[in-house]
Amino acid sequence: MPKKIIKKGKKPHKNKPTSKKYTKYKIEGEKIIREKFCPRCGPGIFLMYSQGRLYCGKCHYTSFDKKEAPKTD
Repeated sequence: MPKKIIKKGKKPHKNKPTSKKYTKYKIEGEKIIREKFCPRCGPGIFLMYSQGRLYCGKCHYTSFDKKEAPKTD
């Protein structure tokens, strides 16, 4: 039985998703304001907000949001 011949060649080009870093900055008047950044890594690394917590993908720093107790009158 002959072996199956596999053709080799160029792989099709796939576009990479963009980082969307521009969403982490806000412009107010003449000032540029950065959103939350990692206290361990410094101002260059932004924190991800997911499921009630802030998370750093580089050093794995995590801070949880405080749950507010319902007010009773």
